[in-house]
Order: sequence, then C-alpha cells, then structure tokens
Amino acid sequence: MIRSRLNMNDTSECSYEMLKALYDYEDSTSERTLDFKTNDEFFIYRDIADKKSWCLVINHTGDLGYVPYNYVKTIYVKDTHVLTFLEKCLLTIQQKLDVNDNSSDQYKLYESLLRRQKQFKQKTITHNILDTPVQNKTIDKCNQTELSEQTLNEIQKINCIPQRPKEITIPDIYEIVQQVRNHTGLSYNFSQVAVSVMIQYLSNLVDEPAKSCLNNVRDIIDTFPPTSSTLPVECLENTKDGLCMQQLLANLTAAKEDSQQRSWQIYDDHVQIEDYLIELTSILKNGDPMVINHILKIDQYTSINNLLGYYQMELRWVIQKRLLEIFSELCKLNFVVVEIIINSILPMELARDFQNDKDDFNKQIVLAEFLTLILSVGETLPTSCFDYMNLDFVTKVLIEIEDNELKSSNDEKKTECLINLLLSYNLQFPNIESNITLTGLAQRDNAKVLTENLLILLNIEKDPVQILKLKKKPKNSVEKLLNDILADSKTAKLFYVNDIEVLVDIIIRQLLNISSNEKARTSYLELCKNVIFNTEYLERGHKLSDLSNCLQEILADDSSCTKDQDIAIIKEIYLKYPDYFK
Repeated sequence: MIRSRLNMNDTSECSYEMLKALYDYEDSTSERTLDFKTNDEFFIYRDIADKKSWCLVINHTGDLGYVPYNYVKTIYVKDTHVLTFLEKCLLTIQQKLDVNDNSSDQYKLYESLLRRQKQFKQKTITHNILDTPVQNKTIDKCNQTELSEQTLNEIQKINCIPQRPKEITIPDIYEIVQQVRNHTGLSYNFSQVAVSVMIQYLSNLVDEPAKSCLNNVRDIIDTFPPTSSTLPVECLENTKDGLCMQQLLANLTAAKEDSQQRSWQIYDDHVQIEDYLIELTSILKNGDPMVINHILKIDQYTSINNLLGYYQMELRWVIQKRLLEIFSELCKLNFVVVEIIINSILPMELARDFQNDKDDFNKQIVLAEFLTLILSVGETLPTSCFDYMNLDFVTKVLIEIEDNELKSSNDEKKTECLINLLLSYNLQFPNIESNITLTGLAQRDNAKVLTENLLILLNIEKDPVQILKLKKKPKNSVEKLLNDILADSKTAKLFYVNDIEVLVDIIIRQLLNISSNEKARTSYLELCKNVIFNTEYLERGHKLSDLSNCLQEILADDSSCTKDQDIAIIKEIYLKYPDYFK
C-alpha cells in the first residue's frame, strides 16, 4: 500500500510511506512473521487502520510476512527509492519461481508486486507532469527546449481532445458504483440507486452529445448487478470491500492461531477482535455479494473453517455472538457456507450451550435463532448432533414454550423463537415413526401455546423459518408439523375441539383458493384426511357439506399438477367413510 502524503503546497520528493525497523526481531513460533534486523526497510503490502498490532509487508529479499508495529516506524522516501526497492524484490522473487507452476503463492505474490510497480510508475509520471510549471495554453519556446521529449508527450496526451468518445463499459460503471459506496458509506445496492438517480438528473442539464453518453451509462446501470463473466477478476479483488475483507479474515485467522490470547493475555485483545468482527459484518451486510463470494472462493472457503475453529477455541460470549452474526450473514449469501456449518460440530455445540445456559435470556435467543437458520434448509445433520439434539432437547423446548408466562415482550419473543426452532428441527424427520418431535409431544397432556400459534401461522400463510433464499425449498414447516401431529390420534388430542373447527375453516378456504397448478393443495388434503381420520371431527361435522363439495371439485379438476396424488387421498377418505362422503 503506497499512500501519498502530498498536498497542494507540498513539493517534497520524500512523500511515500515505507517502514523501518527500530530493533532486531525474531519469532520462531509463527511462519507468518518475518525476522529482521535494526534499520531493515519494508514495503507496506497491507496494513490496518489502528496501527496497534501487525502489518503485512515485503522485505528486501522479497519475503511476505507480518511485522509488529511497535518494532518499526514509518519513514517517507523518494519515489526512486521505492522503485529500486520493488525492482530488487521482484528480481529476488523471480529467481525463486518455479516456471512450471503459475498457481503457487510465490507466483501470485510476484504478479501482485508487478501490478503495484506498474501502478506506482504511472502515479509517479502523473505527479511529475502536474508538478511541472508549464501552462496548458501557452508554452514558451525556451521552456519547450528545456523539457524532455517524454514529458512533452505526456502533457500532450493529457491536453489533447479525443477523436471519438471513450467506450463506456460495465467495469467502468461498476467502479463508479464502488466509489460511491466508498465515499458515502451507502450499501452496494443503494450506491447503484444513487448513480442511477444522479445520471437521470444530469441528463436534464447537458447538451445532446453528453446526454447520449449519460443514457448509455444509465442503460448499463439498469442491467446491474453484473455477472462474473462481465467483470474482470481484478474488479472484484481490488474493491475496498474485497481488500478489507481479505485483511480482516487474515487478522481473525492470526487471532485464532495466537495461543497467547487464550492464556495470560486472554482479555487484552477482545476490543480489537470485536472491532474486526463488527467491520466484517458490515461488509457482509452492505457489500456486493459477488465480491464477498469471490473472496470466499479464493482460498476455497478455508476462511470459513478458520472462523468455525476460532468459535470453538473462543470462550468469550461477546466474541462468539459476533461470530454467529457473521455466520448468519454468510449463510444468507452463499449456500456452500450453510453446508459447511451443517457438517461441522457447531450445531452440536450450540445445542449443548442452549440447554446448559437456559438462564441467560439473550444468549438463548441468539442460539435459538441461529439453530433455526441452519435447520431451516432441511439438510440432514451429522449423527453426532443428535447426542444433544435428542428427546431431552425437545422436551426442554416444549416446557419453555408451554410453561413460559407471557408477562412481557421478552417472553413473547422467546416463545416465538422456540416455536420457530421446533418447526425447523421437525424438518429433520421425514418419517413419522422416527420423529423425535412427536415423541416429545406424545409425552405431554397439553400443548395449547404451540397448537394455537401453529393455527395462527397457517391462517396467515406464513412459514417463519424460511429465511434463506434457496433454489430447492424444503416443505412448509408449519404444514408439516401440523400434519405430523395430526397423523397420530394420540398427539392429535393435543388440539381442542374448537381448534379443529378453526383448522377445518382454514382447510376449506385454502382448497377453494389454491390454484390447481400449486403443490400446496396436496398438503392441505393431507391435513384434511388426518383431521377426519384421527380426531372427533365427524361427530360434530363442522361444515361437512362444504368440505365434501371441495373434494368433489378437486376430483373434477383435470388441470391439477398433482392430480394423481390428490385423487388418491380423496379416495382414501371416501373408502373409509362412505356414509359421510358420497
């Protein structure tokens, strides 16, 4: 990272930052740090804003690694000094390269330094031109003879009028959107809106040729978001969010691998680590999802496993909570992360902590919400998870739901979270015979709070656990749990008679309203069958004629996408109760 310290009145040539060692330093415990001697110089490859811990640098032999800030000082050097330093580094690295391996870390470092050297040279030429005391319109002949031919050529390039307008590309507009985000703090999506609105209003202020260019820009912005095929990799990696995300992940990996922070220094670094986590969460919430996913793919999701490992090592809830927030945002952005977490030991650890820390209200809510998120996809958990997510787990959740007196909004929040957790957990069991949720419910004489809430959710057609945008959606968790409970006469008794009549009203309405090309109709027919077979509904016959008419209409509908399944369910009802349904 080269940062110019020039201002309009500064004519100093020593204007570029490097680092210089104040003392000798050796560290045999980590391969990521560099050993150095007093007065060694370093090119800043990447640093952090607070300058309290480590900086990623290149030394004079071309080695990449971290140096502690309290062992170095910032120096300002001439541009020629930086260029000479970079050339020596590149020459040294080149001698170490394996010409047949262009995917190695050493090769990637070499390419990165080449790009930085090129950018630095371009910046240096521009500074030289701008610092030259030559007026654009009138150049004295004497001055012309004194200027080098190269400098004159550069000035002419700047001042000449182009023959034709520059072609505006998707990467150009993408860069503008990113710059708006960098300078305003707006999210990536709002930055797109800002650019579009700005172009629209500028079009009303300019002449026709300029308006045509602006319209081209607006046409491009209207096609956003771009795809990876329309953007070079550099556009994604060199964004502020991309670079910052890589740095933060590297810092968190270093924190995970720092054994000292979990011994005598255990409480000294939590503020800085929490700052890292807050900043990373902000990027995940507001950055371009394509940039975030690209950064994750660079190291083949190793950073996710590092964060999971860090969670397991970390004992401080304040940091664990921030990590869970990061995991939640990552799951919303990339399903691969969901699969990695599901197949890790994290779900088991969360289930264990959920049962052990039942007196910590806020922690219970956070754990329940995250477990709901990862269980909502319906993917089967590793067998080891059921050592803790067992019958005892379900029993405790049901006790908390039913015995929780709703005295405050906090109580309502907890009940809602626990019901959602039970809904998502029930997706783990496709077969009723092995369903631990039903086993837990069968042991209860009452589930009034749960059943009432299930009917409310069914009535408003809301599945509260479907948080993630999945290509293949699992079953509706509310419909599934209702069907599972009503599929057995023992658990079906948990519904009061009035509840069953309310449920029949909802079923009739839905059977009349659901389109014939929707698969949801089969689920409601299953509910209808289970109500008729396993409750005392037929003894009272609430709206029986209306229900019978609905079934007749479905039989006569030849356009249904689930016709065979629907007919099979209705015939099953007719065969068992021919006197009620003809």
